[in-house]
Formats: sequence, structure tokens, C-alpha cells
Amino acid sequence: MKSLLTLAFALLAFTPISHAMEEADMMAENAVPTVKAVVFYSDSCGSCKILEPKMKKAMKAINMDNVDVVKFDFSNKKAIEATKILADDKGLSDLLQKFGAKTGFVTLLNNDGAIVETIGVNDSVEDIAVKFAKSIVSAS
Repeated sequence: MKSLLTLAFALLAFTPISHAMEEADMMAENAVPTVKAVVFYSDSCGSCKILEPKMKKAMKAINMDNVDVVKFDFSNKKAIEATKILADDKGLSDLLQKFGAKTGFVTLLNNDGAIVETIGVNDSVEDIAVKFAKSIVSAS
């Protein structure tokens, strides 16, 4: 398994971005979600307003079948209460506790719940797509 991961990363290092995303898409076919993308969001967050359209474009560029997108919304009291329930349901209470109500970023988690990538406002659409693709490949 380790040699398979090493090979996957070597392929990513020497392949154009679009080809790496195609590789991740092919490996991801018919699989259950292997990566959780946890979005830390608030309506009043300036970074969120910049990051959200980049995320949408990047997510259109790759196969998201293996990604479970979870949005932690800190926009108001009702949204915060819903976020706490969602975190419990998804087994992400520890992550919520770790970051609290910080917003404007996304964490990509593997099946074990470990953070494998963090996406921020300074990442380009291409950077975000590559982070998703690498996370999917490493989790497969």
C-alpha cells in the first residue's frame, strides 16, 4: 500500500495538474467518500467570500464523488447550534473544538480524521484542485 502511495505522489509530482486530477477521478470511480472537506464559514467573513467561489470552481474541475463536504456555519446562533449537531453527527466534534469559530478556511481530512491539507484564501483555484486531488489519491 505504501509503495502505491509513493507511486501516486511521484505521478502527481511529474504530471500536469489536469492529468493528476484525471488520475484521482479514475481511482475514485464507484468508491465511497474517503475525504471530508470541512468548510469553516460565516456570512460576515471576508475571506469566506473570496474562498467560496474559488472552491466552487475547483470542485467542478475534479470528481467530488470521494469527498464529503461538511459546512460549519458560524453566521448566527441558529447556524452555530446546527453546526454543533452536524459536528456530532459526522464525528467531527474534536475538529470543531480544535478550531472553534475560526472561519475562512477548509480542512481536508482522511478516513482517520487526520488533517491532510488545509485550504485558505491565498490558494488559487488550481492550488485548491491539486490539494483535493492529492487528498483523494492519498486516501485511496
